[in-house]
Amino acid sequence: MSFIFQSHVVESSRPGRVGAAAVLEFWVGILTQQNLWYRDKTVLFLMDQICCAAFTHHQEECVQKLLYQQHKNALGYHGDRGLLSSLVGWIAGNVTPSFIEGQSLSGEVWFVWLVLNMEGLFEEESQLRRCVEHELLSESNISPDQALKRAQQRLKLPVAPSLQRLQVYRWACQALATPPDHPLLPLVWQKFLQLYLRQPGPEYGLAAGGCIGKRFFQASSYAALLKDLRQRIQEVSDFHHAASQALRVPPLNTPSSDTQGEETPGNAQPLYLTSPQLHSELVRLFGVFALWMDDGTLQKQEVFLPTLPPEYEAHRLAQVMQRQQELWLEYIDQERLQYDEREVLSLWEKVQSEPTFLQPQSPDLFKSDFCLSLYSAKERILSNLQKHPVPLQAPELQEQKAPVADVPAACLSDFKAAAKLIQQDLSILQDQARTAVAREAQQVAMEQELLEGLPLLFKNQPEQISMNLECKGKGGQPCQGPANITVTFERVQRQEAVHNQITSLRRDIKKLQTDSMAPPPQSLAQAAVRTENFITSVALVNIFKAQKSPAVQQVGVSAFYQVVSFVCEDTLRHPPTRQYLSSCVEILGQVFIQENAEECGRVLKAILEQRLLCPLISPFFTPNAAPDQFVFLYQDVVTSLHLDTADVIFMLLTKVSPRGAYRLGPCAGIPAGA
Repeated sequence: MSFIFQSHVVESSRPGRVGAAAVLEFWVGILTQQNLWYRDKTVLFLMDQICCAAFTHHQEECVQKLLYQQHKNALGYHGDRGLLSSLVGWIAGNVTPSFIEGQSLSGEVWFVWLVLNMEGLFEEESQLRRCVEHELLSESNISPDQALKRAQQRLKLPVAPSLQRLQVYRWACQALATPPDHPLLPLVWQKFLQLYLRQPGPEYGLAAGGCIGKRFFQASSYAALLKDLRQRIQEVSDFHHAASQALRVPPLNTPSSDTQGEETPGNAQPLYLTSPQLHSELVRLFGVFALWMDDGTLQKQEVFLPTLPPEYEAHRLAQVMQRQQELWLEYIDQERLQYDEREVLSLWEKVQSEPTFLQPQSPDLFKSDFCLSLYSAKERILSNLQKHPVPLQAPELQEQKAPVADVPAACLSDFKAAAKLIQQDLSILQDQARTAVAREAQQVAMEQELLEGLPLLFKNQPEQISMNLECKGKGGQPCQGPANITVTFERVQRQEAVHNQITSLRRDIKKLQTDSMAPPPQSLAQAAVRTENFITSVALVNIFKAQKSPAVQQVGVSAFYQVVSFVCEDTLRHPPTRQYLSSCVEILGQVFIQENAEECGRVLKAILEQRLLCPLISPFFTPNAAPDQFVFLYQDVVTSLHLDTADVIFMLLTKVSPRGAYRLGPCAGIPAGA
């Protein structure tokens, strides 16, 4: 991935292109879209490469601008603290959110460089650093933590970085974590020393009292950090001293090392130091840093810099104390940066072009992972396939029998075939309902018998018992002997016959409940699904046909009455079957029976013959749809009125609309003035 955007940046930097800044903003926008992107190691690696490219092409400002806006949003600087800020603050113990997990990073130094500069920009814009320094100078006994709190109150900041997020501590920790061979190491130390050796007294109208850095490291934990920094300077010096002794190997496309020292018009000296001279200069630079850190007079009082020995490099110390922002780029290993960039671009060109000499000549050529990465994906796949045995033929397709057979097409037009299908399936449903109702009745009977037997389980039986009561005498007179008494009482006794009967009943009830809870047979589910499929099919055929088919209509009407014929007391007492049959009757009734004048008399006859069907099929009794039969239907309803059928007759009379009867008038046999 780094190959792609490195090449993208280089290509965009050419004349007539969009420029490196636009490309860097594009990639930063993509990588920082997801939440908590700075915790993803892959994203951090890519961001580090982007920041390196931004530094190399002098486009750090465009990347800092995007990160700065995200940083202020995370701090909640434009309002209440957001979810991200609250969550991070809660987990880390009120530590201000940052894109750097922990105090420093050792692997993504380029990324840290831009982030810390961005956070420093926030300290500058909010005047927080200046206010903290002023508080420390105004009162000698105040701690940095107290100074930070006072500064936040004075500036009325909605949120301020926590103490460990102050720049002086951040740069100190990063100076410890940065590898000694990283090109940015001198600049990281420059940033730290600018904060540590700063003399801000005269800026605030106060007497010059030396550098302020010592005030930030008075606590024991930070004093240990300062000690580690001094030791780190020595380690870095030793590293570069050893590196300066190494022989320089000239690049392949440059003149030999014997001619490098000669200046010719066509071969100008580079503006940066090269190895091993660079390592020697870094040894000298870190030696100067050690002098500055160890000299206590710089911390306690103002020093007249021209009087310092030459090894102090007073001019550079003045730049540090005055916080001049010009970076010491002469200590950056530019040669290494250019070499790394050339290597990345060269590797990307190889991947794109895949020259012929990289094609596989022998199996040994592609043993390394590096060569495999350059080999085309298509060729690798084909090569791997050739190394494996020929796969077996696919197994023969086994025809699977559908769990529910399709509805025969003849059933949709032949009412006899449809009746046979429905009869077969609904008989299974009815038998299941009868079995369930029988089990229910059996359980009720056994539980009733159990309740009747429980009071008889125990019975009081009269018993007598003889007891000897010992006599101890009275007034020194002995007793004649113990008294013999007989006690009559009733003792509870369990009736073994009743107990055996109750035990047997409980065993039978448990077995009955187990049988009732067993899953239904597959034939029951098949019958229900097949009947539902048939009813759905015949209803859809009738609904979506522009011209109704008499055959389909006959099938639907026949199916309606056949389903109704299976409604009985057992099916009505079994909730699943009752619900299923009600749904079937409702669909068929709405499509084929309701508003069908020819079926009004037949529906009324079915209701009068079997009153329990009234709630089920009375919604489809529509006498107003049959004006020729209206009077006769009304007469049948009235003549069937009895005390035991009053509820049914009342429901049927509600279906006869008087307004409809008067509307029919003489045509229905009713006088117009009636």
